[in-house]
Amino acid sequence: MADKTPIEWTDATWNPIAGCSVISPGCTNCYAMREAGTRLRSAPKFEGLTQPSKAGPVWTGDMRLWEKALGQPLRWEKPRRIFVNSMSDLFHESVPDEWIDRIFAIMALCPQHTFQVLTKRAERMRDYQSGRYRKDDIYGEAAACLPLVPRDRRWAIADARQGEWPLSNIWLGVSVEDQERLERIRELLATAAAVRWVSLEPLLGQVDLERLTIAPALYLDALTGAHSGEVATSYAAISQGNWQAPPLPPRRPSLDWVVLGGESGPGARPMDSAWARAVRDQCRAAHVPFFFKQWGEWLPRDQLGWRDPTESFDGCEWTADHVRVGKKAAGRHLDGKTWDEYPRGSGDVDKGQSRPL
Repeated sequence: MADKTPIEWTDATWNPIAGCSVISPGCTNCYAMREAGTRLRSAPKFEGLTQPSKAGPVWTGDMRLWEKALGQPLRWEKPRRIFVNSMSDLFHESVPDEWIDRIFAIMALCPQHTFQVLTKRAERMRDYQSGRYRKDDIYGEAAACLPLVPRDRRWAIADARQGEWPLSNIWLGVSVEDQERLERIRELLATAAAVRWVSLEPLLGQVDLERLTIAPALYLDALTGAHSGEVATSYAAISQGNWQAPPLPPRRPSLDWVVLGGESGPGARPMDSAWARAVRDQCRAAHVPFFFKQWGEWLPRDQLGWRDPTESFDGCEWTADHVRVGKKAAGRHLDGKTWDEYPRGSGDVDKGQSRPL
């Protein structure tokens, strides 16, 4: 856990769970997997959670609840945006519901913080949030955790017991790297959440948030919640053949925030500027807050025109479309601007949409 973090869209990280497993192409160069298998491999928290391979450390799939980290947010009095499990996946298939209950209980006891949850296991997150007794389980765990709360702040449990669900200080999101994985957003939009967001990082291909397949010949605009094609009276009514879907209203919830970034680190794959620009333009048209996190290791050539003309890239690796300058030098300006928007009501998006270079 860290009270400070270089991750641009959050203030702190909190890692009560360690471990994970590779599930899709976006995991190939996972920084958490690399760190757990190199710099942190001898730390008790991460020991044995990775194994060597020709490509480097790989998660074993084992998971570990780190009790010492559970109560950390309770000791942070100043409000923070906190990225939950930056080194793992809260909804991994090997994580028991009871562990998740305890983590949600801590979040319920910290109304001063905003918790940012990100997963690639979108279906399990949806199922967890819709659990019939989930709210009671979490509030029961919160009561058990009450001794961890500083005495002068134990009023928080009273607020939690008012029965709020979904919890307003928890943002639930999914990680998506290409159009094929866009179906995770379908599960997210069916999930009970105060704020729904998507992280397109590392972005490995073009994605179209207006073309989310929910049935043959039927699409959803994830940014507005609108259906295109034949409109059904309910989501369940559009099931065809053996394809099954949970019941949903005709017009579904939309995304509240989109974060986008390229890949960094060894073996990083380039991100095309057209992919980033298309998502930005879709968000702008739909009035959805957009956050451009980074280019990553590779800078597109068409972004060089925004740079200081005296800046030299001698000795860098070049391709037809990109130059490898490293994450720091590549920066996080898209077409000469930074895009640091946050969900409405979070106190940031109203301060300005973007900043010029």
